[in-house]
Amino acid sequence: MGTVLSPDYPEGYSNNMNCVWLILSEPGSRIHLAFNDFDLEAPYDFLTVKDGELLDATVLGRFSGAESPSHLDSNTNILRLEFQADHSMAGRGFNITYSTFGHNECPDPGIPINAKRFGDNFQLGSSISVICEDGFIKTQGAQTITCELDNGKVMWSGPIP
Repeated sequence: MGTVLSPDYPEGYSNNMNCVWLILSEPGSRIHLAFNDFDLEAPYDFLTVKDGELLDATVLGRFSGAESPSHLDSNTNILRLEFQADHSMAGRGFNITYSTFGHNECPDPGIPINAKRFGDNFQLGSSISVICEDGFIKTQGAQTITCELDNGKVMWSGPIP
């Protein structure tokens, strides 16, 4: 598990940046990214996430502005993050945490705020349930999700609650 921060986060990054991070995990495992905070000057500054270490690796996503995915999973044991900023204006930057998981397991879905999670096994075929504390309602995702094989990829059966 670890964290990737843009330079000088959260004070804002400098102009004319070109940064590359490689996240390496054990062979046979995969990498899960959680975007905790994201603010880049759209559309001129952007973060590209690639599946593998090579320059021409498959692009999993290219992100700019204040919108970012909440989660992203690699298909290999290496992720390449490329951050580019132009000559003017800058945002707050980004704060991304990563964790690793095996080929026959789903990424840790975490525990939502004001909720309880039942189930700590993320292996293929296992399920977890999330129940909100009194006074709170579920705003996204299913109450129960199962780790399953979908088109050759191991993933949760629905959005993480």
